[in-house]
Amino acid sequence: MAAIRQILRRRKAAQNICRITRTMEMISTSKFKSYHNLWQSISEYHNAIARAGYLMVTTENALQHPLLRENSGGKWAILAIGSTRGLCGSYNAEIFKLVSVHIKRAESMGKKLDIYAHQSRLVSTLSHFGVTPKKVYTDLDEMPTYMQIEEIANDFIAEYEKGELDNLGIVYMRYYSASSQRAQTLTIMPLTDLIADLAMRATTIWPWNLSSEDFHFSPPLQKVIESLARMIISSWIGVCFMEAALSEHFARMVAMRNATDNADQMIKDLTTEYNRARQTQITGELLDIIGGTGALA
Repeated sequence: MAAIRQILRRRKAAQNICRITRTMEMISTSKFKSYHNLWQSISEYHNAIARAGYLMVTTENALQHPLLRENSGGKWAILAIGSTRGLCGSYNAEIFKLVSVHIKRAESMGKKLDIYAHQSRLVSTLSHFGVTPKKVYTDLDEMPTYMQIEEIANDFIAEYEKGELDNLGIVYMRYYSASSQRAQTLTIMPLTDLIADLAMRATTIWPWNLSSEDFHFSPPLQKVIESLARMIISSWIGVCFMEAALSEHFARMVAMRNATDNADQMIKDLTTEYNRARQTQITGELLDIIGGTGALA
């Protein structure tokens, strides 16, 4: 009898877990679809910004601007974007694995590395391994506003223009498709490296036989370079946050779906086990009755 009650308690616990994981799966699915639609809708805008940047760096006479030069101050920085919540598989572990690669690389090359992060589960992972970020952005939402992204970008741009920063990279979970998300580093500054990376992505952003001299700019490109450079940097910092959130919700959706399937299977197994135990108990009681009846006869 005690064994039967234990099976019932385990089955009830599995049913409760199943309800929770199914609800979380539905929430993550809804958020994933919302972010995915937004990601698709603004892709052309970001491609257009990348094309403008490509024209900026393909002039016959190289444009002069602090964001287009390479610094040699000896300091690097990375902005690591982790998951805002848990229950999303190995998401944060993959991000930390890439952060640790940057730490070892900076040590081997004698560079100072400043790590920045927004308030997420990744911060506790970094703390566990003895890594202390220089700054943690505690006021950022899952998808920061344009003003917040611009504020982050302006801080790094100011450092780079002063020559205090050599390289800025963003470590995040890039979303390729529903079947592929991988942790990667996108170099934001020097700006020429960012534009080169964008030019080499899966979709060609501009015909290689065209350059800025094939277009007429009004005002001239030299006058719009300041605002255009800042726009490209802010734009792609925002893209990284968006793809990170998109990948996080997809990872959680898959993890919760697997957890729900496992809970359903556990409920079926426990139900079968309960039926067998109950049948054994009933059979035993019937045998006791039959045996008692035979003894009376």
